Amino acid sequence: MTEVEAQEIPRATRPNPYNYTPLQFATRDKAVNDMSKDFPNIPYKWLEWLYDTIEHKDEAEVEKIINEGLWEKPVNTTRQLGGTLTEGNEVIIHSEEITDNSSNETPEL
Repeated sequence: MTEVEAQEIPRATRPNPYNYTPLQFATRDKAVNDMSKDFPNIPYKWLEWLYDTIEHKDEAEVEKIINEGLWEKPVNTTRQLGGTLTEGNEVIIHSEEITDNSSNETPEL
């Protein structure tokens, strides 16, 4: 490869919408890596988004979001609760009454 060809190849650059300095990127990377170790089931991109969001909001605004649950959505209580697959490949859906074991009795299917 000649020098002219090497200059024509565009090199990948890291997206920087918040105009981080190299030191800020290093701090961000360390914080996100630490979070990924503490919360391994959360996708890495979500942790990056969380860091960027918290880093660029006032502390009072973050407290308000947490305390008032502004980003929380209500739990879907109408979701299917599960079922049993029979030999004929039919699904028997469990109803509310069957999953409520408050009487400590074994439900019959």
